[in-house]
Amino acid sequence: MNGSTNQIDDRIARAILADSKYEQLRVRRFSYFKQPISRKLAWQGGLFLVLSLVAPIALAYPGPVAALFVDGNPLTGSPVIALVGAFAVGVELLAALGHLAVAAVLLRRKSTLSRRRARNLLAVEDVASLLGLGTGALATAVTVGYFCFGLAGLDAVQWYVAAGGRSPFAPSGTGVTIAVVAVVAAVAGVALLGASRYLDRRL
Repeated sequence: MNGSTNQIDDRIARAILADSKYEQLRVRRFSYFKQPISRKLAWQGGLFLVLSLVAPIALAYPGPVAALFVDGNPLTGSPVIALVGAFAVGVELLAALGHLAVAAVLLRRKSTLSRRRARNLLAVEDVASLLGLGTGALATAVTVGYFCFGLAGLDAVQWYVAAGGRSPFAPSGTGVTIAVVAVVAAVAGVALLGASRYLDRRL
């Protein structure tokens, strides 16, 4: 065995032998999201920071693509694709709240949780993980992918529209701007990375 494998085995052994019913159930059950909450929050923080890249990507658009926005300023524009970004932000925030709520309960009562309460907490954690690392990650990938598509130039956008797609840069009429999506994502990303480090020491 190498050192990494030994560390993993040691963590699993410690969890099984721990007094916490939550830790025992977490490592023994089948789940794609068995990672500690601190690590999942770190991943979510990373997703938020990736999503915040929509602002510098938009600023790098060629002139003809930037002209597709109502005032010619991509950051203050409210394109359709910004709505997908706002959806990604909302889903990730909801998932983060779920993870943080579970973490708050564990910080107060980790060693005194009953098996039933531990199962309920793990169920909430699984839903939050599925939202944040599944739905939210997909929405983030779609958003950033479409924003990167604009870097290909106006001809690529026109080809996409001619092929039957709706322009991702068409006005959404909602007022949700690229700048708002990027700023909220950046702030949330930094906050979750900080929370991840704190919980890594406490849980």
